[in-house]
Amino acid sequence: MYVLAIDGGGTKTIATISTFSGQVIALAKTGKSNPTSMNIEQFTQTITELINQLKSQQPLHFHQLTKCHAGLSGVTENNNEDITQTLLTSLLPEGCQLTLSNDGLNALYAGTLGQHGIVQISGTGAITLSIDSTGRIERTAGWGYIFDDEGSGYDIGIRTLKAIFKEFDKRGPETILTGAVLAYFQVQSVPQIIEIVYGEGHPRDIIAPLSKVAIECTKRGDIVANTIIDEVCHIFYQSIDACYKKNPFFAERVKVVLAGGVFKELSLFIEKLAVLDKKYSNQYDFMGASSLPVGGAALAALKLPSKEAEIFIDQYNESIHEFLNEDESPSK
Repeated sequence: MYVLAIDGGGTKTIATISTFSGQVIALAKTGKSNPTSMNIEQFTQTITELINQLKSQQPLHFHQLTKCHAGLSGVTENNNEDITQTLLTSLLPEGCQLTLSNDGLNALYAGTLGQHGIVQISGTGAITLSIDSTGRIERTAGWGYIFDDEGSGYDIGIRTLKAIFKEFDKRGPETILTGAVLAYFQVQSVPQIIEIVYGEGHPRDIIAPLSKVAIECTKRGDIVANTIIDEVCHIFYQSIDACYKKNPFFAERVKVVLAGGVFKELSLFIEKLAVLDKKYSNQYDFMGASSLPVGGAALAALKLPSKEAEIFIDQYNESIHEFLNEDESPSK
Protein backbone atom coordinates (compact mmCIF):
# COMPACT_ATOMS: atom_id res chain seq x y z
CA MET A 1 0.00 0.00 0.00
CA TYR A 2 1.25 3.45 -0.94
CA VAL A 3 0.24 7.06 -0.31
CA LEU A 4 0.34 9.99 -2.74
CA ALA A 5 0.89 13.44 -1.26
CA ILE A 6 0.50 16.67 -3.25
CA ASP A 7 1.41 20.19 -2.15
CA GLY A 8 0.59 22.93 -4.63
CA GLY A 9 0.68 26.70 -4.52
CA GLY A 10 0.99 29.81 -6.61
CA THR A 11 4.60 29.12 -7.60
CA LYS A 12 5.31 25.39 -7.65
CA THR A 13 3.80 21.99 -6.98
CA ILE A 14 5.50 18.93 -5.49
CA ALA A 15 4.18 15.40 -5.06
CA THR A 16 5.54 12.18 -3.60
CA ILE A 17 4.66 8.53 -3.46
CA SER A 18 5.70 6.85 -0.23
CA THR A 19 5.06 3.72 1.75
CA PHE A 20 2.87 3.85 4.83
CA SER A 21 6.08 3.74 6.89
CA GLY A 22 7.47 6.89 5.23
CA GLN A 23 9.86 5.57 2.57
CA VAL A 24 9.67 7.97 -0.39
CA ILE A 25 9.92 6.09 -3.69
CA ALA A 26 8.97 8.79 -6.22
CA LEU A 27 8.90 12.58 -6.39
CA ALA A 28 7.62 14.94 -9.07
CA LYS A 29 7.65 18.71 -9.43
CA THR A 30 5.89 21.13 -11.73
CA GLY A 31 4.71 24.76 -11.82
CA LYS A 32 1.88 26.49 -9.97
CA SER A 33 -1.39 24.68 -9.39
CA ASN A 34 -3.73 27.34 -8.03
CA PRO A 35 -7.04 26.88 -9.89
CA THR A 36 -8.13 30.44 -9.02
CA SER A 37 -5.26 31.94 -11.03
CA MET A 38 -5.29 29.46 -13.94
CA ASN A 39 -7.86 28.48 -16.50
CA ILE A 40 -9.22 24.95 -16.38
CA GLU A 41 -7.05 23.79 -19.29
CA GLN A 42 -3.84 25.02 -17.62
CA PHE A 43 -4.82 23.50 -14.28
CA THR A 44 -5.69 20.17 -15.87
CA GLN A 45 -2.41 20.10 -17.78
CA THR A 46 -0.37 20.87 -14.64
CA ILE A 47 -1.98 18.19 -12.49
CA THR A 48 -1.91 15.63 -15.30
CA GLU A 49 1.78 16.29 -15.92
CA LEU A 50 2.49 15.87 -12.20
CA ILE A 51 0.68 12.54 -11.98
CA ASN A 52 2.26 11.27 -15.19
CA GLN A 53 5.74 12.04 -13.83
CA LEU A 54 5.05 9.86 -10.80
CA LYS A 55 3.47 7.12 -12.88
CA SER A 56 6.50 6.97 -15.18
CA GLN A 57 8.87 6.66 -12.21
CA GLN A 58 6.93 3.92 -10.43
CA PRO A 59 4.34 2.39 -12.81
CA LEU A 60 3.73 -0.68 -10.66
CA HIS A 61 3.56 1.07 -7.30
CA PHE A 62 1.43 3.89 -8.72
CA HIS A 63 -1.35 1.38 -9.35
CA GLN A 64 -1.05 0.25 -5.72
CA LEU A 65 -1.92 3.68 -4.32
CA THR A 66 -4.65 3.46 -1.69
CA LYS A 67 -4.61 6.99 -0.22
CA CYS A 68 -4.04 10.46 -1.62
CA HIS A 69 -4.22 13.94 -0.13
CA ALA A 70 -3.92 17.02 -2.31
CA GLY A 71 -3.46 20.33 -0.52
CA LEU A 72 -3.67 23.02 -3.19
CA SER A 73 -3.86 26.79 -2.95
CA GLY A 74 -7.32 27.99 -3.95
CA VAL A 75 -8.85 24.53 -4.12
CA THR A 76 -11.58 25.28 -1.57
CA GLU A 77 -12.75 28.46 -3.34
CA ASN A 78 -15.55 28.80 -5.90
CA ASN A 79 -16.23 25.43 -7.56
CA ASN A 80 -12.58 24.37 -7.56
CA GLU A 81 -12.99 21.51 -5.10
CA ASP A 82 -15.43 19.67 -7.36
CA ILE A 83 -13.23 20.29 -10.41
CA THR A 84 -10.13 19.02 -8.63
CA GLN A 85 -11.94 16.00 -7.17
CA THR A 86 -13.16 14.98 -10.62
CA LEU A 87 -9.76 15.52 -12.25
CA LEU A 88 -7.72 13.60 -9.69
CA THR A 89 -10.25 10.77 -9.48
CA SER A 90 -9.85 10.28 -13.23
CA LEU A 91 -6.05 10.13 -12.89
CA LEU A 92 -5.72 7.94 -9.79
CA PRO A 93 -6.13 4.17 -9.55
CA GLU A 94 -9.66 2.97 -8.93
CA GLY A 95 -10.45 2.78 -5.22
CA CYS A 96 -7.73 5.22 -4.11
CA GLN A 97 -9.12 7.26 -1.20
CA LEU A 98 -8.82 10.97 -2.06
CA THR A 99 -9.05 13.99 0.26
CA LEU A 100 -8.57 17.67 -0.61
CA SER A 101 -7.71 20.82 1.32
CA ASN A 102 -6.14 24.23 1.07
CA ASP A 103 -2.34 23.94 0.98
CA GLY A 104 -2.22 25.61 4.39
CA LEU A 105 -3.28 22.31 5.96
CA ASN A 106 -0.11 20.70 4.58
CA ALA A 107 2.03 23.37 6.23
CA LEU A 108 0.17 22.97 9.54
CA TYR A 109 0.52 19.20 9.63
CA ALA A 110 4.20 19.48 8.68
CA GLY A 111 4.64 21.19 12.04
CA THR A 112 2.04 19.54 14.29
CA LEU A 113 2.49 16.10 12.67
CA GLY A 114 -1.17 15.74 11.87
CA GLN A 115 -2.54 17.29 15.05
CA HIS A 116 -4.82 20.33 15.31
CA GLY A 117 -3.45 23.84 15.65
CA ILE A 118 -2.88 27.09 13.79
CA VAL A 119 -0.52 27.82 10.91
CA GLN A 120 0.77 31.26 10.00
CA ILE A 121 2.04 31.18 6.43
CA SER A 122 4.15 34.00 5.08
CA GLY A 123 5.89 33.79 1.74
CA THR A 124 5.18 36.05 -1.20
CA GLY A 125 1.66 36.20 0.27
CA ALA A 126 0.33 35.49 3.77
CA ILE A 127 -2.60 33.62 5.29
CA THR A 128 -3.55 32.19 8.69
CA LEU A 129 -5.40 28.86 9.02
CA SER A 130 -6.60 26.81 11.96
CA ILE A 131 -8.03 23.33 12.33
CA ASP A 132 -9.62 22.12 15.56
CA SER A 133 -9.96 18.60 16.96
CA THR A 134 -13.19 18.06 14.98
CA GLY A 135 -11.46 18.88 11.70
CA ARG A 136 -13.17 22.23 11.18
CA ILE A 137 -10.96 24.68 9.26
CA GLU A 138 -11.08 28.47 9.61
CA ARG A 139 -8.96 31.19 8.01
CA THR A 140 -8.06 34.83 8.45
CA ALA A 141 -6.24 37.25 6.14
CA GLY A 142 -4.65 36.35 2.82
CA TRP A 143 -7.28 38.09 0.69
CA GLY A 144 -4.87 39.31 -1.97
CA TYR A 145 -1.78 41.50 -2.24
CA ILE A 146 -3.61 44.59 -3.56
CA PHE A 147 -5.42 45.27 -0.29
CA ASP A 148 -4.40 42.55 2.18
CA ASP A 149 -1.61 39.96 2.67
CA GLU A 150 -0.17 41.99 5.55
CA GLY A 151 2.96 40.39 6.94
CA SER A 152 3.80 38.75 3.64
CA GLY A 153 7.15 39.03 1.91
CA TYR A 154 5.55 41.55 -0.41
CA ASP A 155 4.23 43.60 2.51
CA ILE A 156 7.63 43.60 4.23
CA GLY A 157 9.21 44.62 0.91
CA ILE A 158 6.79 47.52 0.52
CA ARG A 159 7.53 48.71 4.07
CA THR A 160 11.24 48.46 3.29
CA LEU A 161 10.93 50.58 0.14
CA LYS A 162 8.86 53.16 2.00
CA ALA A 163 11.57 53.47 4.65
CA ILE A 164 14.26 53.89 1.99
CA PHE A 165 12.45 56.61 0.07
CA LYS A 166 11.55 58.42 3.30
CA GLU A 167 15.23 58.49 4.25
CA PHE A 168 16.13 59.68 0.74
CA ASP A 169 13.62 62.55 1.04
CA LYS A 170 14.71 63.40 4.61
CA ARG A 171 11.20 62.43 5.76
CA GLY A 172 12.44 59.49 7.81
CA PRO A 173 15.41 58.27 9.84
CA GLU A 174 18.66 56.93 8.47
CA THR A 175 18.74 53.19 7.87
CA ILE A 176 21.17 50.61 6.53
CA LEU A 177 18.24 49.26 4.51
CA THR A 178 19.13 51.80 1.81
CA GLY A 179 22.61 50.48 1.17
CA ALA A 180 21.45 46.88 1.44
CA VAL A 181 18.64 47.33 -1.11
CA LEU A 182 20.86 49.28 -3.51
CA ALA A 183 23.35 46.41 -3.34
CA TYR A 184 20.56 43.86 -3.84
CA PHE A 185 19.32 45.62 -6.98
CA GLN A 186 22.88 46.50 -8.06
CA VAL A 187 22.11 50.18 -8.57
CA GLN A 188 23.86 53.36 -7.37
CA SER A 189 21.00 55.61 -6.26
CA VAL A 190 17.55 55.32 -4.71
CA PRO A 191 15.62 56.77 -7.71
CA GLN A 192 17.02 53.97 -9.90
CA ILE A 193 14.92 51.51 -7.89
CA ILE A 194 11.79 52.91 -9.57
CA GLU A 195 12.81 51.64 -12.98
CA ILE A 196 13.38 48.15 -11.58
CA VAL A 197 10.10 47.97 -9.66
CA TYR A 198 8.07 49.20 -12.64
CA GLY A 199 10.06 47.19 -15.18
CA GLU A 200 9.12 44.07 -17.09
CA GLY A 201 8.57 41.77 -14.12
CA HIS A 202 5.52 41.77 -11.85
CA PRO A 203 6.14 44.27 -9.00
CA ARG A 204 5.01 41.67 -6.46
CA ASP A 205 7.73 39.23 -7.53
CA ILE A 206 10.35 41.98 -7.51
CA ILE A 207 9.41 43.48 -4.14
CA ALA A 208 8.69 40.33 -2.06
CA PRO A 209 12.36 39.16 -1.91
CA LEU A 210 13.26 42.42 -0.16
CA SER A 211 11.84 40.82 2.99
CA LYS A 212 15.12 38.90 3.23
CA VAL A 213 17.03 42.18 3.13
CA ALA A 214 14.87 43.62 5.92
CA ILE A 215 15.35 40.56 8.10
CA GLU A 216 19.13 40.60 7.56
CA CYS A 217 19.28 44.29 8.50
CA THR A 218 17.22 43.53 11.62
CA LYS A 219 19.83 40.95 12.62
CA ARG A 220 22.49 43.62 12.09
CA GLY A 221 20.74 45.87 14.60
CA ASP A 222 19.10 48.44 12.34
CA ILE A 223 16.33 50.24 14.23
CA VAL A 224 14.16 50.93 11.17
CA ALA A 225 14.36 47.32 9.94
CA ASN A 226 13.63 46.03 13.45
CA THR A 227 10.57 48.28 13.63
CA ILE A 228 9.29 46.80 10.36
CA ILE A 229 9.67 43.23 11.65
CA ASP A 230 8.07 44.19 14.98
CA GLU A 231 5.11 45.64 13.07
CA VAL A 232 4.57 42.50 11.00
CA CYS A 233 4.87 40.32 14.12
CA HIS A 234 2.01 42.31 15.65
CA ILE A 235 0.07 41.66 12.43
CA PHE A 236 0.84 37.93 12.63
CA TYR A 237 -0.25 37.80 16.26
CA GLN A 238 -3.47 39.67 15.53
CA SER A 239 -4.31 37.28 12.69
CA ILE A 240 -3.42 34.19 14.74
CA ASP A 241 -5.58 35.42 17.61
CA ALA A 242 -8.49 36.18 15.26
CA CYS A 243 -8.21 32.69 13.78
CA TYR A 244 -8.22 31.22 17.28
CA LYS A 245 -11.40 33.12 18.16
CA LYS A 246 -13.13 31.87 15.00
CA ASN A 247 -12.14 28.29 15.80
CA PRO A 248 -11.60 28.02 19.57
CA PHE A 249 -9.57 25.17 21.03
CA PHE A 250 -10.15 23.42 24.32
CA ALA A 251 -6.47 22.83 25.02
CA GLU A 252 -4.81 25.25 27.40
CA ARG A 253 -2.07 25.95 24.88
CA VAL A 254 -2.26 25.83 21.09
CA LYS A 255 0.50 24.94 18.65
CA VAL A 256 1.19 27.64 16.06
CA VAL A 257 3.33 26.63 13.09
CA LEU A 258 5.28 29.35 11.25
CA ALA A 259 5.68 28.35 7.61
CA GLY A 260 6.93 30.00 4.44
CA GLY A 261 10.00 31.77 3.15
CA VAL A 262 9.69 34.80 5.44
CA PHE A 263 10.34 32.53 8.43
CA LYS A 264 13.77 31.31 7.31
CA GLU A 265 15.16 33.09 10.38
CA LEU A 266 12.72 31.17 12.55
CA SER A 267 14.23 31.98 15.95
CA LEU A 268 13.91 35.73 15.32
CA PHE A 269 10.17 35.49 14.77
CA ILE A 270 9.53 32.96 17.52
CA GLU A 271 11.28 35.22 20.03
CA LYS A 272 9.26 38.29 19.03
CA LEU A 273 5.94 36.42 18.90
CA ALA A 274 6.60 34.77 22.26
CA VAL A 275 7.09 38.22 23.82
CA LEU A 276 3.74 39.32 22.41
CA ASP A 277 2.04 36.15 23.62
CA LYS A 278 3.39 36.64 27.13
CA LYS A 279 1.99 40.17 27.08
CA TYR A 280 -1.46 39.34 25.74
CA SER A 281 -2.63 35.76 26.33
CA ASN A 282 0.14 33.25 27.06
CA GLN A 283 -1.67 30.51 25.14
CA TYR A 284 0.43 29.79 22.02
CA ASP A 285 3.46 27.59 21.41
CA PHE A 286 5.26 28.81 18.29
CA MET A 287 7.28 26.36 16.20
CA GLY A 288 8.66 25.66 12.77
CA ALA A 289 7.89 22.71 10.52
CA SER A 290 9.37 19.24 10.97
CA SER A 291 9.16 18.49 7.25
CA LEU A 292 8.32 19.98 3.89
CA PRO A 293 4.60 20.76 3.43
CA VAL A 294 4.27 17.76 1.12
CA GLY A 295 5.13 15.62 4.15
CA GLY A 296 2.21 17.25 5.93
CA ALA A 297 0.02 16.25 2.99
CA ALA A 298 1.08 12.63 3.45
CA LEU A 299 0.12 12.84 7.14
CA ALA A 300 -3.24 14.35 6.16
CA ALA A 301 -3.90 11.29 4.00
CA LEU A 302 -2.81 8.75 6.61
CA LYS A 303 -4.27 10.30 9.80
CA LEU A 304 -1.71 8.62 12.06
CA PRO A 305 -1.57 8.80 15.88
CA SER A 306 1.15 11.13 17.26
CA LYS A 307 3.87 8.53 17.86
CA GLU A 308 3.35 6.82 14.53
CA ALA A 309 3.36 10.22 12.81
CA GLU A 310 6.76 11.01 14.34
CA ILE A 311 8.20 7.71 13.09
CA PHE A 312 6.66 8.27 9.65
CA ILE A 313 8.02 11.81 9.23
CA ASP A 314 11.52 10.83 10.37
CA GLN A 315 11.66 8.15 7.67
CA TYR A 316 10.02 10.47 5.15
CA ASN A 317 12.58 13.24 5.75
CA GLU A 318 15.49 10.83 5.56
CA SER A 319 14.38 9.18 2.32
CA ILE A 320 13.30 12.34 0.46
CA HIS A 321 16.84 13.77 0.50
CA GLU A 322 17.96 11.80 -2.55
CA PHE A 323 15.22 13.44 -4.62
CA LEU A 324 15.90 17.04 -3.55
CA ASN A 325 18.67 19.58 -3.80
CA GLU A 326 20.14 21.08 -0.62
CA ASP A 327 17.97 24.22 -0.66
CA GLU A 328 14.77 22.18 -0.74
CA SER A 329 15.67 19.66 1.95
CA PRO A 330 13.27 19.43 4.90
CA SER A 331 14.12 21.24 8.10
CA LYS A 332 15.30 19.33 11.14
